[in-house]
Amino acid sequence: MKFGIGQSAPRVEDRRLLIGAGCFSDDVFPGKGLHVAFLRAPYAHARMLHLDVSAARNLDGVSLVATQADLDADNVGDIECQFCPPLIGGGKMQLVSKSAMVRDINRHAGDIVAMVIAKNQEIADSAIELIKVEYQSMPVVTDIYAAMGDDASQLYDCYPNNTAFEWGAGNFDGTNQAMKAAIANGHKIVEVDVINNRVVINSMETRPMVVAPGKRAGSLDIWCGTQGVVGVAEQIAKSLSMDLADVHVQTGDVGGSFGFKIFLHPEQICIAWAARRLGVMVRWQQSRSDCFLSDLHGRDNRSQARAAIDEAGRILALEVTVHANMGSWLSNFSTYIPTLSGSRTLTTVYDIKAASLRVIGVMTNTPAVDAYRGAGRPEANYLMERLMDHIAVETGHSRLNIRRVNLIKTDQIPYEMVSGGTIDSGEILQLFEAAIEQADVAGFSNRRAQSDTQSKFRGIGFGMYLEQCGGGADEGVDIEFEDDGRIILYGSQQCNGQGHRTTITQILSDCLGYDVDLITVHQGDSNRSPRGTTGGARMAAVLGSATAMAAANIIDIATPLAAEMLDCDVDTLVFADGLFLVKDTNRSLTIEDLVRHLAQPGQMHQLNCIQPYETDGATYPYGCHIVEVEIDKGTCAVEVVRYSVMDDFGLVINPMTLAGQIHGGIVQGVGQALLENVVYDDSGQLLAGSLMDYALPRADHFPGFMIDMRNTPCVNNFLGIKGAGEAGAVGAPQAVISAVCDALEITHIDMPATPLKIFNMIKAKENQNTVKEEAGG
Repeated sequence: MKFGIGQSAPRVEDRRLLIGAGCFSDDVFPGKGLHVAFLRAPYAHARMLHLDVSAARNLDGVSLVATQADLDADNVGDIECQFCPPLIGGGKMQLVSKSAMVRDINRHAGDIVAMVIAKNQEIADSAIELIKVEYQSMPVVTDIYAAMGDDASQLYDCYPNNTAFEWGAGNFDGTNQAMKAAIANGHKIVEVDVINNRVVINSMETRPMVVAPGKRAGSLDIWCGTQGVVGVAEQIAKSLSMDLADVHVQTGDVGGSFGFKIFLHPEQICIAWAARRLGVMVRWQQSRSDCFLSDLHGRDNRSQARAAIDEAGRILALEVTVHANMGSWLSNFSTYIPTLSGSRTLTTVYDIKAASLRVIGVMTNTPAVDAYRGAGRPEANYLMERLMDHIAVETGHSRLNIRRVNLIKTDQIPYEMVSGGTIDSGEILQLFEAAIEQADVAGFSNRRAQSDTQSKFRGIGFGMYLEQCGGGADEGVDIEFEDDGRIILYGSQQCNGQGHRTTITQILSDCLGYDVDLITVHQGDSNRSPRGTTGGARMAAVLGSATAMAAANIIDIATPLAAEMLDCDVDTLVFADGLFLVKDTNRSLTIEDLVRHLAQPGQMHQLNCIQPYETDGATYPYGCHIVEVEIDKGTCAVEVVRYSVMDDFGLVINPMTLAGQIHGGIVQGVGQALLENVVYDDSGQLLAGSLMDYALPRADHFPGFMIDMRNTPCVNNFLGIKGAGEAGAVGAPQAVISAVCDALEITHIDMPATPLKIFNMIKAKENQNTVKEEAGG
């Protein structure tokens, strides 16, 4: 059986997973190894005055009790932030590192104070209870704005007013001049201030880890979920002062990640160190409640936009300020997300020539924040679309026309954006009009009237989006041919649910005309996998292009060898659908037969191929989400009743798996818009610390999705693909909030739009109307 590009081929991963034959991290050597428990700080900010672990060490069945002092004695390194943004005033920010456990001051509730290794989980948990700690509590700050106050508790001496950095992009002088000129000419200024709420990632599989001594003395075998094994292996090796070759990280099946499993977490250092120290296997199965306390979180920005507009609502100048909550420590890419990542889509799909962005990174007594599906681009797109709706309110123009007058037109593409990057392809206005037609916007008034008869408000919302993703370089693929004709492909990136093996198999089968049953894709072995990371919707654009380019190179090498077998000139040979054909004859040779013929036992196959790949630039998928919601007038509950999306993803490899990615992204985006919210009290304690308190989207929250595409090929990669894995999450939140505001006939409501917020908004509006009526009377 052969798969072709563009075919909705079934996923090759699914049967194994559905029959329970998957191998996730905790499936490795089940029941074997010592168990781990962590003592976590109960305070969000405190100085540790005294720590006594003697009783825990004396408990039967305990193999090790460790604190940061033990790690320091072994010179174990900290977690380091890997991006140092330049500051607006010049120079670079000072980066603070994160010790795996608390040295003296813990800065968020859940910081690791001690670790216990025992023969079973019950003993490990019991030993934790025997550890005595004396704390001196310190003032706590969790709110971004409050953290910057002169009277706020300082997390680090090197960050006055808890401001870690102030970074900028765009043209400050030009934007300032354009803003002044607009004001002088009497143009309107529109301002918005929005919250992009903090979320817990909540992947289906948590962060279990198994570590054991390797076969070679002093080496470690590590099994854990990642989005690229080599990067994690490098960090653990550096932290433990080991050679990279001695740190063998392996990742099997991964039950979701969405960004945060790229990065090193404190527990990974602790467990790897303990297994090395003890010389035995150590395993940790993270609980769901532990995820809320210790996982990296996502989003958490306060964003302000100030735009000068003309009479038609066209934006003449745009100033954006983002206050980004970094949490209590700097994760690997935390400083990159709101700065370089978010800035690349500052102006999104709109033709704005004068724009500037100022990003202020703020430290608070909360868990660290890093990449979450979209990583800075959802935040930028959400702000821009809320601004568009505000402009419509201020000018009296329709929300559709405001977007029409500002959209980048086809004859402007390639379009160089003021904040960096050039949109290489697209027909944005035409896609917008097609989306409006697909969603039957013209029929909305009738549907609204019908909802009203059922005592429900109904609203329609619009959300454009633009991503910059799918670019960069990695080590690509390493393809080996077996003597029996089979292909083994080692891929640089790591699947965490998307269906990488299906995509890569499909591309290779199409390009080589190869039987899919003869293709095996391997990922997740730091000793064998090429270096690379899944993230930024780059798998198909980078790894897929590497696969297609490798196939082209293999055919080039194979053609003269096939000509020799067929006893013909190379010029008379053509390759199509897996066959080398001699022109004007009936002579042919399958590539599979050629592979078997060329095989020489014990020797490297002549067609083996290593293919790294670097794109010529990023990809710029874009689209339009149109959502209709109903709000029950009695309960204030929101129901999404229609959902339509039109995207441009360039070349589509597999429409079915692509639809799955779109669905998942939409669900996560709607979850943030309506349900999810990380809330802390004044003492820094997490109030939504379990799935009893933290609402996740469910299947019954959604209607069927109407999905269509108006694709134009990307010119920046070998296959013409545009990244799609994050797009649903980038476009959904603003469309949903737009619909809620339309239903309530208000200008804005912050995410998540919960029934309580909606109830309060309705009551406030009723009170305002009452005051107006009384004043008029």
